[in-house]
Formats: sequence, C-alpha cells, structure tokens
Amino acid sequence: GVFHVIRIAGELRCGHGGPLRGIATNAGVAGLKGRVASDDFAETDEEVSLMLDFCRGNQDAFIQLYRRYRDRMVAHARRMLDDQAGAEDAAQEVFLKLYRARDSYQPRSRFSTFLFRIATNHCLNQCARLERKLTTTDAYCGAGFASREGDPDRAYDRDRLRQALGRALRALPDKQRAALLLCHYEGFSYREAAEMVDVSESALKSLVHRAREAMIRELGNGPEIAREVIHAL
Repeated sequence: GVFHVIRIAGELRCGHGGPLRGIATNAGVAGLKGRVASDDFAETDEEVSLMLDFCRGNQDAFIQLYRRYRDRMVAHARRMLDDQAGAEDAAQEVFLKLYRARDSYQPRSRFSTFLFRIATNHCLNQCARLERKLTTTDAYCGAGFASREGDPDRAYDRDRLRQALGRALRALPDKQRAALLLCHYEGFSYREAAEMVDVSESALKSLVHRAREAMIRELGNGPEIAREVIHAL
C-alpha cells in the first residue's frame, strides 16, 4: 500500500535502510517558491496543489494522491501489460517514481497528465525489456456489454469480442497501443497523450490513426460487433 511505497522511498533516499525524516530537501525547498510563482495549474487543478503541498513536506498530500490514482494506475498498467501481478508491481514503481520526483516537480500540465506520462513510459520500458507484444482483453468490453449477462448467445458474442479485440491489440506496436488506450479509453486529449508518449501531437494522431486502421484490418473477418466497436473509436 501507500505506506509501503513511502517506506521503500525513504530507505532508497537515505541509502542505508533508515527512516525518512525529512521529505523536502533543502534544494527542493529552495526551488519551490519559484515553481509555485510560475504555476498556472495550481489554481485550477486541486491535484497539482496537492503535489505542491507534498513538495513542501506534507506527506498526507502524497497519501491522498496515491488513494485517488492507485486503482487507475493498476488498471492502466494491466491494459498495457496484460498481466495483473505485473500491473500491481508497475503501479508501485510509478508511485515510487512520483515520490522521488518531488524535488524536481514542475507544474507544467494537469497532474493526471504528469502521472500518466510516468506510468505510460514505465510500461513502454517494460514492454521493451520483455521484448514481446503485450495486450489487454477488456479495454473496450466493460459496462456497455454488462446487460447481456443473462443471454447465452450474447455472452458468446461477448467472449468472441474479447478474443477478437485481444488479438487486434496484441498485434499493435507498443506506442500505438499506448496512444489508443490513452485517447480512447482514458479520455486524454491528443495534446496530453502526446506529452505522455513523448511525441508531437501530429505524431500522436498518426499513431492513433494507424492503430485504428490496424485493428480494423485485424477484425475484418471477426465478429461484426467488434468492427462496430472499432468504428466507434
């Protein structure tokens, strides 16, 4: 949980396994005034304000951010990695990175954009290290199909849909998968998703377009409902 993350971060920071006694270093405190003064987001984004409070030394602010985003981080990592255990580990690593970012944090975007960029880059690095294509089977198969539970024929269609979408997502290059999930599942704008994937906005749009086209080709001979889902993206 969050206290495990804090304990590990403290041990790493001290370098000898001892408790972390001061969250904000002198360097972090010295640089905080300037970054707050130049901040355009703290007034409109409560979570940016929480992150800045954490930078000042308020550990409760970090705990609030963890509780707000922990489940979303696990879900995002699971869709990227198709591995629940790996997603739990990835989410913990993301929050460790967030904890360690407090001295260098600059509020240049919404907090969610900042955190999802950390998470997406971490997952992309995991994909590169594993050298394999990873997938999700339920990214687009949630509440919209829940009403079909009582109908065996429709349940079969739902299973076929999951399998077809899983194959299509598995075939995508990692960055295309990330771009598609960020824009069409997490609901980020092209500009925000481009920042997370570390490409230009035009390149991000190209990634999404190519991902959609690839999935449509993959699903060309698949269930009709799967094609409908992709055309709705």
